[in-house]
Amino acid sequence: MIDYLETQHLIDSLVTERVVPGVNYAFIHGDQIFSSTVGFASIYPEITQLSPFAQYDLASLTKVIATENVLLKLYDQGKLNFTEKLSDFIPSFANTPIRLSHLLTHSSGIRGWIPHRNELNHDELIDAIVHLPVTDEFEHKMRYADTNFILLGLVIKKIFGQPVQDVAMREVIKPMNLANTTFHPQPEKCIPTALLNDQVLQGLAHDPKARQLGSDCGSAGLFSTLEDLIKVSRGFLGLDKDILPFSQETVSLLFDNKLGQDLKPRSWGWDLRFDPNLHYPIILHTGFTGTLIILDRHRQSGLILLTNRVHPTGINTIFLTMREKIIQSFLKENSYKW
Repeated sequence: MIDYLETQHLIDSLVTERVVPGVNYAFIHGDQIFSSTVGFASIYPEITQLSPFAQYDLASLTKVIATENVLLKLYDQGKLNFTEKLSDFIPSFANTPIRLSHLLTHSSGIRGWIPHRNELNHDELIDAIVHLPVTDEFEHKMRYADTNFILLGLVIKKIFGQPVQDVAMREVIKPMNLANTTFHPQPEKCIPTALLNDQVLQGLAHDPKARQLGSDCGSAGLFSTLEDLIKVSRGFLGLDKDILPFSQETVSLLFDNKLGQDLKPRSWGWDLRFDPNLHYPIILHTGFTGTLIILDRHRQSGLILLTNRVHPTGINTIFLTMREKIIQSFLKENSYKW
């Protein structure tokens, strides 16, 4: 029987303490799945009921559900090994040492302030990103940044001759039969997020870069449901060996630290946490809108948490504190599930 009572209590308290309007979440442990829907879909301009089948703006989970999975499929086919130079695909980086692996692990050192970024159009933003400098943080610091996966999306565009989001739908999402995972959802099926120009965003990406770049954005923009994310998670956990568009051998490589011991641990795309007792890696990723996936392949267990913590305002730091408590609670309770 699935028993994550402390973690479940913390998740439910997100709603009872009005940290978020509502939550959809699921625990996975082997072939057992426990899911729950608590609270509301929206509280502004009116209160609406939350459905267990609602589509959420996944924000940065787009990186590991869509963009990275295209690259892993190419890796699995022997077409990439991630040691390729970024300049092989984007010539403006010709005088830099950056390889695809640096982008995947957020150790590229690419940093820079883009003036009036949110006011730029598609072409202007792309031009600014491909001309960002490489700092002395290269290979010396893991600094999570959307820029890395926007560039990976441009690499995918160079390889396929099509925008990354179109490629991801054709090469990854549709082959996995994720019927409710899309970059172009029906607004009425989506959970509202923040206010923009006095209108609540619903069915449009919360991330301004995703709205600016459209189908060329590899860092955000994907919408999905709890049910679809459970299917994908079962693939990463090895419970469904056929759903992912690449081999389980490739999947297993994600559960490994790709950076040196002096850097914050990171896998390809995924953040890493470690089992409190046995200290093996567990993969984790979050999204700015209030989404979270934690997956433990060793115990074949996981947690998927979907909220719209940015509704109706993106100023919600209490959620970040609570999210870390939820992560720590899950790791603790999960360490005894064997």
